Amino acid sequence: MDKKINRLLHNRVTRFIAMGHYSDVPERNILLGYLVYAIAGWLLLMLPWATKVNTLHPVDNLFTAVSAISTTGLATVDVGATYTLFGQVIILLLVQLGGIGYMTLSSYIVFRLTRHAIGYNKQVMSRSIAVPWGMSLRQIVNNVIHFTIVFEVIGFLILYPTMIQAGVHLPAWNAVFLSVSSFCTAGLSLFPDSLCSFSNNVVVNITVATLSYVGAMGFIVITDVMNRLKGRIKHVTFTTKVIVMITGIMTVGGMTMLMLTPDIWGEENFGDRLLASFFQTMSAMTTVGYNTVPLGILPVSTVLVLSLIMFVGASPSGTGGGVKCTSVSVVWGYVFSKLGLREDVTFLGNRIPSYRVDTALTNVIVYGLFILIGCMAMSFSDPSLSLSQIMFEATSALGTVGLSMDVTHDLSTAGKLIVISLMYIGRVGVISFGSAFVIRTKHKNLSSRREADIAA
Repeated sequence: MDKKINRLLHNRVTRFIAMGHYSDVPERNILLGYLVYAIAGWLLLMLPWATKVNTLHPVDNLFTAVSAISTTGLATVDVGATYTLFGQVIILLLVQLGGIGYMTLSSYIVFRLTRHAIGYNKQVMSRSIAVPWGMSLRQIVNNVIHFTIVFEVIGFLILYPTMIQAGVHLPAWNAVFLSVSSFCTAGLSLFPDSLCSFSNNVVVNITVATLSYVGAMGFIVITDVMNRLKGRIKHVTFTTKVIVMITGIMTVGGMTMLMLTPDIWGEENFGDRLLASFFQTMSAMTTVGYNTVPLGILPVSTVLVLSLIMFVGASPSGTGGGVKCTSVSVVWGYVFSKLGLREDVTFLGNRIPSYRVDTALTNVIVYGLFILIGCMAMSFSDPSLSLSQIMFEATSALGTVGLSMDVTHDLSTAGKLIVISLMYIGRVGVISFGSAFVIRTKHKNLSSRREADIAA
């Protein structure tokens, strides 16, 4: 009887969180679930008391809703000047839901009510959150909710007095918005210039960076560190070691390359240049999408560096986007293993399971394909843009980053719809998006079809 009650309760909670949607294909449930929330957010932003202007195009409201639920941060309008407090609250709720994931919220409620997860919920969560061996999915889900609240509250407590000191209008609300948006790596800002007005404010820069790093490095790292501090484990997982290593390398490498680009620096002293280089690198890597220097003046070399960092992006089971640093590390190990004519794929002296290699290769290839398609589509919709601007915008959208070379507000309606599609696909995940449309096969073993060789 208890199992029947738990299953009934689980189904009710899942349907409620997913706004009534239910699919037998887990990836399809993720895809349509986020679509439902994006449309709901769009309809709420269309209400007359959500905006301060009456001439806002419906596509701009849709753009804002998708940018929020996908935690991207690209915007075709000035969010602070365009939306009322009601509209801003809707946007922030979409950011929060997109940051933690609506299926994570569903699973947390189910765990709390039934003390365990039931089949279907586990299947969907396994598609949403990649968990390494030896780590509990339930513990990850609990930590997502608990640490989200903890870090966002800490961020608010630090940012609030800073907002007061800076003379910001509604300092408490701006501190809440910035804290939540930073931890969820959303990058949406109520300031018209992102965070350029705080370019030399060390407290704001470091607080936003810390929140973004914690959110982007992911709840696997948080759970690992907490378990290690509590003595539950002797060593952190290999996944955590790779995430920390890649994050450090990308941060130092990106900072160095930006520091050595003289075209973007005027009369700034070394300290200001170091802080700005760090922040822009951090923003691209964590996919938080804030900028403290105007990006429209970037030379092509810097655009390529930031585009590469955005492509790699954050870490699995975090709030950031991108192809994920772990996928890139696995592909790197695959390439070097094959060049060395080794059968096994290794990275840092560890053999990588074949199914992880397959997932990483598929992820990188499909991700690159979507960027290519997005760039080609935007070249037709907005031919006035340069190739570097198109590539930067498409990479930022699919990676749910939010950085822009000041071209988002000038996009055509078709260009905005293309960017909306890329942001949505980036939030769902390229593999989940593709799997939702692929016809399932009942036979997962080797086919009996005739084998044929092909030169490669």
